[in-house]
Amino acid sequence: MHFDSTDNELVQITKSFADSFIAALNLGGTISEEQILNALQQAHIASDGYYNVTHAQQWNTTFEFPPEAIAADTALLESCGNDFASMCRAKQSKLAHNRLSVRRVIDTFGPQGTRIPGMLPADFRLLLEFAQSGITPLVGQDFVPQATNLPPLRQRYLTLKHTVNSLLFKQWGDGTMALLDTNKAKQIRGIHFSAQHQADSKGKQEGRVIGDLSGQHDPAYTPLNGTSESKDALRRDIAEAWGEIKHPTVAQLVLMVLTAADVHGWDELVLWKKDLKGAFNLLNYNPDHCQLFAFPLSDEVTMIHMAGLFGWIGMPHAFQVLTRSLHALCSYIILGLCYWYVDDLMAVSPISSYLTDSSKVDESVQHLLGEGSIAQQKSQCARQLEFLGWVFDLDTRTITLCDRNMHKFLHALFCFDASKKVSVALIQRVASLASRTSLLNRHMRPYTHELHVITSGYSQPHIRIALTLQAQTDIIMWRSFVLLLIAQPTKLSRSMESFRPHAPQYCFKYDASLTRIAVGIYTSDSDDLLTFAAVDLPFAVNNEAKRQNTMEFLAIIFGLLLCWRTRRSDFYYNLHGDSMSSLAWASKDRVNSKLARRGNIVYTTLSMHLDAKVAATTHIPGKLNIIFDGLSRLLSPADLGLDISLQYNASDDTTLLQLLQLCDPDATIDTIAEHIHVLTSCQQLLGA
Repeated sequence: MHFDSTDNELVQITKSFADSFIAALNLGGTISEEQILNALQQAHIASDGYYNVTHAQQWNTTFEFPPEAIAADTALLESCGNDFASMCRAKQSKLAHNRLSVRRVIDTFGPQGTRIPGMLPADFRLLLEFAQSGITPLVGQDFVPQATNLPPLRQRYLTLKHTVNSLLFKQWGDGTMALLDTNKAKQIRGIHFSAQHQADSKGKQEGRVIGDLSGQHDPAYTPLNGTSESKDALRRDIAEAWGEIKHPTVAQLVLMVLTAADVHGWDELVLWKKDLKGAFNLLNYNPDHCQLFAFPLSDEVTMIHMAGLFGWIGMPHAFQVLTRSLHALCSYIILGLCYWYVDDLMAVSPISSYLTDSSKVDESVQHLLGEGSIAQQKSQCARQLEFLGWVFDLDTRTITLCDRNMHKFLHALFCFDASKKVSVALIQRVASLASRTSLLNRHMRPYTHELHVITSGYSQPHIRIALTLQAQTDIIMWRSFVLLLIAQPTKLSRSMESFRPHAPQYCFKYDASLTRIAVGIYTSDSDDLLTFAAVDLPFAVNNEAKRQNTMEFLAIIFGLLLCWRTRRSDFYYNLHGDSMSSLAWASKDRVNSKLARRGNIVYTTLSMHLDAKVAATTHIPGKLNIIFDGLSRLLSPADLGLDISLQYNASDDTTLLQLLQLCDPDATIDTIAEHIHVLTSCQQLLGA
């Protein structure tokens, strides 16, 4: 990769902003042009490793379905009296000895499902149903099987037909598909055809075969995933039948590690993970309904799935039944702790018990799902291991983005000119990566909202739109942060201890009018008032109702400033207020209003300076928020029953007022220079 003069100019500008950003956050040091160039080079190299349609096309350019395979399934169908359900039962029975079965479920969980604590009775019943009959797909109320109105072959499939067909044929060889001439398949009673598709897949040149069960090429065609009129109701029916999907979060995984460290000690632990082989394909469909999963292919061939596939709206919910069951099973049999994320197991164990824990999981999972259901080549064990794209490090006791995700984010940030129109899809990708990465640093959370907002309302991902000035600033801030993250990863890794929940020491009770804000700091346990204050805002505010939430948010900032002035730091606090928006903004470190953007920067900077975190929020109806509503409307503390000796005179605190002045909702906050100014001014005033 070679850089031209335009690239060098971008590097110099980026360095200038990055250095200002480093100084504004008091991170120390600087970042060199060489470091920036090296980071961009690595991001570019990494992007070349992202497989796409061109790579997939090259993976196989000659495959054709063997005629004898089609003939074999045609003969089997005819031997079953052209009853496709009977044919599916015959095919599934050949694999039954090494698949989920009623016997295996009962052997594992007991006759009533009570052998394993944590196994939900509803999941036990569903797992038995899947084992006995397979998954019975739910359909929308307006669904009509489409036997003649076939969807056209997708262009991506036609481009990749040799690759896709070879992958499908491998699944056929595993015994989980039927392969028929399309004209023969059309004669199957109740058959429904959907479009075959393919998607890029991390680490796999050939990509992943998926079904397009949502496309509607004709108004008369009803997709298996539901029409625009029926899809929402179908989703609700599926969730009610098989349960809501709740994936473990990064925070939950960190708390898992913290719990293990509390019990066994940091030096005695090891991280490990395993992966199921085949995932969705491990669960059969009900033979009476397999005809709904038919896909016309090239050369007048049709493939029909008899086991789970990617693309069907119900498959993630159905598979989640198995995921929850495996979580209950593995949590019970190992000494360590674990979570399952779909088909991935992530665990922590004492080093002394790891081998035993690992072998118990292998044995128990394969006893339930069949020999070979664990992808042994993907099993890993280390003191530093990647979970969900994050590197968990037991030695430094930190987490950070894995190199792959850092380079992916950096490439996405630098692959376009922020001053020109950009595709909605790319902005959405950057916004998603920014939100994910903001977990590392509270300073960066204000710089995600606008990136999400500007793409709302667009349904076509390839439409190109202009970035707002605020979005352009967000891009620059994120470019600086990710470069710094790559150059100085240890400084910006997040401590696992920072995820640990703590009991709050304080409670902020607050309210605001459009001219005055008031707050009281109480003990959280005994509700004793420690100090309180009220102050007129140091800037003019008009009487627009939309400004009220911003004023309420400033009252929370005022509470933090009151803690700063009374030398309180390193604490958790509850919030009691009558503004739902301000409560949500404070708990997320992110506002949903441009009016509060300056306040957001001050809030996160002040929170990190004090090491102050919100523990919980409570909405207090306005009519009950009497004391601080009164203070914000010029009632005297004495009239409200407050101890005047506990009042802090904020009106005479010039520095405090200057910090509030930085939050002025009418002051511009569009350019990178203005953002850096707010950050730098806040840091300087807090250090005064």
